[in-house]
Order: sequence, then structure tokens, then C-alpha cells
Amino acid sequence: MKYLHIGPNSKIYIDYIKFIEENFDEKEHKFLYPKENGKSLIENIFFIIKFMIYGLRAKKIFIHGLFNKKMITFLYIFRFFLKKSYWIMWGGDLYSYNDRKEKSFFYNIEDYVKGNMKGYISYIKGEFKLVQEYFKTKGKFYSSFTYPSNLYKKNEVRKEKKDELWIQIGNSADPSNNHFEILEKLSKFKNMNIKIFCILSYGGNEVYNKKVIDKGIEIFNDKFHPVLDFMKFDEYMKFLSSLDIAIFAHNRQQGFGNITSLLSMKKTVYMKETVTTYETLKDMGIQIKSFDQFVDLEILDDNILENNRKIIEENFSKEKLIKQWKNIFEN
Repeated sequence: MKYLHIGPNSKIYIDYIKFIEENFDEKEHKFLYPKENGKSLIENIFFIIKFMIYGLRAKKIFIHGLFNKKMITFLYIFRFFLKKSYWIMWGGDLYSYNDRKEKSFFYNIEDYVKGNMKGYISYIKGEFKLVQEYFKTKGKFYSSFTYPSNLYKKNEVRKEKKDELWIQIGNSADPSNNHFEILEKLSKFKNMNIKIFCILSYGGNEVYNKKVIDKGIEIFNDKFHPVLDFMKFDEYMKFLSSLDIAIFAHNRQQGFGNITSLLSMKKTVYMKETVTTYETLKDMGIQIKSFDQFVDLEILDDNILENNRKIIEENFSKEKLIKQWKNIFEN
């Protein structure tokens, strides 16, 4: 066993485990799940024992999302593990730095752990710049789109015969989607022949959802369509393929797999220029519409959309993901 992986019990992590087992020597990898808050003391002790056993044997340790306070505290106490630990950034575990309000001694612990990793893994170079700014790290950056959930998916590009312009706003019910900001900007088009789809099936709460729905109906009446039921993957891909435009107003990197899926389907995507994802996609040669300079509902030329699709296909292939992880494991 060479590589120890620590990650949440989530579909993204489970699919990643399957990807590793299919494309690498599974005997070289061990996968553990840290126990969340509220789990029994016995379970936490067992996890610590297993981490110690496998962590001491491992050549490299990969932390898939660093949210768990117990995990952070453990790495602080046994900080000798940090010199061979690699943080795979999930977004929220980095941007939570900006949500700090009251002073807390735990933040000193968190800053030390997040700033003293051996390596940092993300496809967004701007995120590593933030790590350097927030935590003064001297670790190394490794570029990878990390998970099979971000792979290019060959989907049928559907040209729906419809009279309306179909628009998706946000990708979840989380308030960080800034739904009200989008609705306000779109309000001047309320008399146009449009349909607005707002994904509210996960990530938020009923109180917030109701406020978004009330505002959407207030402005757009029956042109506003809240999506409240969780869709299966194939169903969701079919839904995305029927859209014309997708608008995201996050102030931080979020929904990267969602965005690349839309681009692979030749959809026009609007984003804020200040988000690290915007810069990354632009550097790849992909054309994204600026939400900050939003004036009109514009669909990009088909030649541009086809070029976007080709870039996604070239940069998010299975072969490329295998090569990226091979480099991370063996470098």
C-alpha cells in the first residue's frame, strides 16, 4: 500500500474509488471515510487507529475535501503527516475562510494545517493563489480536474423545437447561487417569450426556497419554473441539453462539473468574471458570457459553441485524467 485516501461518503468520492480501481493497481491504494460530527466515540477511535496504521505506511496521503474539524484537529496534533499530505480542494473547504466572523482558536489550527500540506490539487489555478494568500503555503500545486464526475460526456446536443428561450439560473438551492441577483437582472426581460428554470431540489432550506419561488413568480408569473424534485443523472443531463442559456452568479468556484457539462452540450453560459473558474475557462480558450456586463440575453454563435465543446472534449478526457493522477502519484 502506497497511497492513503481520506474522503466523505459521497457519490463523487465513491465514483473516484471505482476509477482508481479500474485504472491503477488497487493494491497500492487504501480508502477511508472520516466519521462526521455526532458519530460514536468508538467509531472515531477506530478511524484514528486505522489512519495511524495506514498513514504511517503510506508514501502519500490524499485528503478529498478538508471540511471535517476533527480531521483538521487530528492533522494538527499529528502534524508529521502533513509533510506527505495532499489537499484536493472542493471549493467550500477553501472559501469557508471568507465566512469567518468571530475570532476562534480553531482558526489558528485550521490555518496551520491548510498551509502546511505537501501538495494542493485543483483544476483552478486561481484557487491555489488563494491558498497562498490565505495560508502562506509553500507547498506545490498539481493541476487536475480530479474526478470522473468532471469527465467529458458525449451527450446528444438537442435542438428543441420551442418558441421560448429556456434559461437555467443557479445549480442548487444554496444561497451562494445569488438567485435574487439573477432574478433582478432578468426582470427587464419579463415580457419576452422565456422560461426560467431554477434548481431548488438540493442544497438549501424550505424558507429560502419559498422566498426565491415567491420572488420568481412575482416577477415572471408562469414563466418561472422552480425545479423541486431531484433528478437522476441521465434525466438531469437530458434537462440540461434542452436549455439555451445557463446563468451562474456565484462569488466563488462552484458547480464546475455542471458548467463543463453545459459547455459540452454547446450551451451559452454566463458567469461572474471574479470567479476563479471564469479565468480558468478563458485561459483554455473557452468563450463565456460575463454576468457582470450583462445587458442582453445573447446566445453565442454556433461556431463558438462548437469550439467550446471541442475544448472541453480535449481537456476533460479519461486518458487525460489518468495521466494527471499518474503524475500526482509518481511525481
